[in-house]
Amino acid sequence: MLNMLAIIQLFVLNIIKFTDSWKDTLPAMLIGMIGIFLVIGVIILFTYLLNRATSSKKDE
Repeated sequence: MLNMLAIIQLFVLNIIKFTDSWKDTLPAMLIGMIGIFLVIGVIILFTYLLNRATSSKKDE
């Protein structure tokens, strides 16, 4: 039980020690997320354009 309390205390002290780290990491994470959404958007657009270009027209 004391071992668990020591581990929790060490974890909490490390969190308190690095509370300002989000100021450094948040902009990098934001740029990464924007990049991911842009790449997904380009893939969706490319797939849509390929589907439109290669689909056969049905005569009705």
